[in-house]
Amino acid sequence: MSDPVADFIAGHLDADLHKLLLSANKYPGIPIPYVVAQIEALRKVRYKIPAWYTPQLHFPPQVSVEQSSSAATALFKANLCAGARMADLTGGMGVDSYYWAKSFQSVDYVEQNEALTAAAQHNFSALGAPNIHVHHTSAEDFLAQNTDRYDLLYADPARRDTHNNKVFLLSDCQPDVVQLRDTLLAHADQVLIKTAPMLDISLALKQLGKVKKVWVVAVENECKEVLYLLDNEENGSNDTIQINAVVLDSPTPSFSFTRQEEENAPERLAMPQQYLYEPNVAVMKAGAFRLFGHRFGLSKLHPNTQLFTSETLEPQAPGRIFAIRAVVKYDYAAVREVLPGNKANIAVRNFPDPVATVRKRLKLADGGDWYLFAVTVMDGSKRVVIGEKV
Repeated sequence: MSDPVADFIAGHLDADLHKLLLSANKYPGIPIPYVVAQIEALRKVRYKIPAWYTPQLHFPPQVSVEQSSSAATALFKANLCAGARMADLTGGMGVDSYYWAKSFQSVDYVEQNEALTAAAQHNFSALGAPNIHVHHTSAEDFLAQNTDRYDLLYADPARRDTHNNKVFLLSDCQPDVVQLRDTLLAHADQVLIKTAPMLDISLALKQLGKVKKVWVVAVENECKEVLYLLDNEENGSNDTIQINAVVLDSPTPSFSFTRQEEENAPERLAMPQQYLYEPNVAVMKAGAFRLFGHRFGLSKLHPNTQLFTSETLEPQAPGRIFAIRAVVKYDYAAVREVLPGNKANIAVRNFPDPVATVRKRLKLADGGDWYLFAVTVMDGSKRVVIGEKV
């Protein structure tokens, strides 16, 4: 049976939404404010979650769309574990549950927000995901009233307080997975926790305990998720837990290591040579600084400058690579003598001035094909490294 509202949305996906709102009286029987909100949401999910780009779906308030997993990150998580039963204890918009349902025979979606629950119930049906069972309740109540055992429990605690301010410490998020840890592990063989990217990994490992593996997941050079897999086995010291730095849209493989390997890796320093290496954001967040250089035979510019250099190209190093064209003093005349044009992409590493100050002092516009790194090098001096992307 045709849905007139969905049909209207389908016919106005590219409409000027401001004009549509102003002309609401032309469309009796069509809830124009709702339609506009749905079109705005669809525009957000078009590339973020392509499978959900359909007027047949109902979208909750925009903040939920913005905070939801992308298809790429949800699919990555779904490929980490598989089995008979799992429960998504913080269901939200339902994107993670939708992809978990491709790896598990049965998925319990749990969400305490009534609007989100209603939207998810409708969307799962419209998307053809009959193996997802919707529960309108809190994670705590669901666990307290449930004696079933699961292959996996997943939680992405809400990172906003009662005043809608952003928080990131585990104890400030809801549900409090630190307090719930033993309850979670009593219900499941494995537990996967997603945390805010800014949360310190060492602190999370200490608070959570029983962590088996960690994944730092990045997309488009932005760290999106940090995932902690817990189980009931004795996993030893936090220094021996495997940490995986993954960039989903990069051809380079993930960078896996332990804190022990990082601490034991020798560190070699050198002045800028032929090539400059900037580790990707996942490696940076994971903290594999000494080991990054050691594995690929690279030298660091300074103990506190997280940039590396080499005489010969090491194309497998995960991150951006630049061919160095010049290394000069932090001085307008010195830079302009070797930099063609008046444009450059500027970054600072272990440097006293921020990017805005460097740009103003060197009188450069933003952009172009040249990259300029203002850095501290091994002898403690301040230098400007100029290069082109390899």
